[in-house]
Amino acid sequence: MDEFERLYTVEDIARMTSFTSRTIRNYLKDGSLQGRKIGGQWRFTMENIKQLFNNSIFTNDVSRKNRQRILNFIGGANTEIQGKIQVCTIVDYYCENPKAGHQIYEKLVTVINNKGNDFPAKFDYEFIEKENKARFTLFGNPDYIIKTLQLL
Repeated sequence: MDEFERLYTVEDIARMTSFTSRTIRNYLKDGSLQGRKIGGQWRFTMENIKQLFNNSIFTNDVSRKNRQRILNFIGGANTEIQGKIQVCTIVDYYCENPKAGHQIYEKLVTVINNKGNDFPAKFDYEFIEKENKARFTLFGNPDYIIKTLQLL
């Protein structure tokens, strides 16, 4: 580990994935997520997070959650995003390997983490290997969606 590498908390990973902190701790417990305790609190490198994202159990959980969130959005039950206008969009980025998709994912994580908890947005990511594409499902107000699409 590079001494200046950013370390993420359980709450950071929960925000990245839109899962609860409890769910992230369950991934720790079952071994799907690796990390280290520093000062009595779990900390994770981006490599630890990438390994979680490559875990088939996690990928299946994310796919189920994505489908449900999209259905909730269509049904008008998306209470996670505040505001009068909400947008949901799916972006498929065709690339040769998962690394290219992960690079975009890391940019999105950085943007959302820098904005903090007040940022009215959520996104989900999965790499669909058989089609060589990274899929990003974005939820938020129009300004967030426009800024995110410009980043992509």
